Parts: sequence; structure tokens; C-alpha cells
Amino acid sequence: MLIVVPVFTILWPALVLDGALQAWRLRSAGIPALLLVLMPMVTLPFAAFAANHALYWSHVAPSWLMLRSDRAAFDAGLTGGPLPTGTGGMVRAGSRTAFRTIIGFDGDWAAIVHDPTDRIAAARGWNGGPVAADIRRIFPNSQTIWCQRLDSHWFHCQFG
Repeated sequence: MLIVVPVFTILWPALVLDGALQAWRLRSAGIPALLLVLMPMVTLPFAAFAANHALYWSHVAPSWLMLRSDRAAFDAGLTGGPLPTGTGGMVRAGSRTAFRTIIGFDGDWAAIVHDPTDRIAAARGWNGGPVAADIRRIFPNSQTIWCQRLDSHWFHCQFG
């Protein structure tokens, strides 16, 4: 959210201004002045598209940066070493290990997950898409919502 709010705040007025300027130009060519109202509304889907991608990357980018900057600590954590900085716990299920990064009030959580089998790569359920049944409940008391590959066998995942 630290990225989404400023981007959306800066982007939306620019799109409205662009729509109004285009409407004014078209008005001088004989197009009705109603376009002054309609053109900013046409830009709304584009603003929603940009906000959706900004929201998505505001979730994934911090985990990618955390993994990239402290990879040795994550590798050590896999073998029983101390938890990497910025993680709030570790959950193991079979060969998979999740380093919790966000724990929500409602039980939802996010993690940087190591999956040597790469089966979790099929959990591409962002925006409500399907998640395969065999990876839906890979960790106890949680359901996989979506995952994004960060690097080789490492993923950023959201669980509910």
C-alpha cells in the first residue's frame, strides 16, 4: 500500500486532466461538450488496470527484495539456522518451508516459500483464479490463495 496510494494519487489526476484536454480539443472540432464528462470516465478502466498492477507488485516486490538482499540467511534458515530479518516465523510442511512475512488480523498471512518440487508454481490464483487442489492446503490450517515465483525454488505466497 505504500506504493499503491502515491502512484494512484499521482496517476488519477493526470488521467483526468488528459481526458479533459482531449475533450476540449474534440469540442473545438464539433464534438459535444458532454465529452468533458465522459472522457475522464473512459480513463477509469485504465486507472483501475494500473492500480491493480501497482497493488500486485506492492505485495511481491518487498519479498523479492528481502530474498535478494539476505539470501544467505534464508538458505541458513532452511537448514535450521536463525530466522532471516523481517520474517515472523517459519512453517514446514514436507519439503516446503514458509518464512512468514505478514500476518493479518483475520488469519491471512504471506510468506516467502521455498519449494524444491516447484509444484507450488501452479498456484497462480491472483485475482481469484484457480489454485490446484493438491497445493490448496499445503500448510496446516491455511489455504493457498496465490503465489508468484521470486527466484528458482522461491515464491511469494498469500494464504488465508
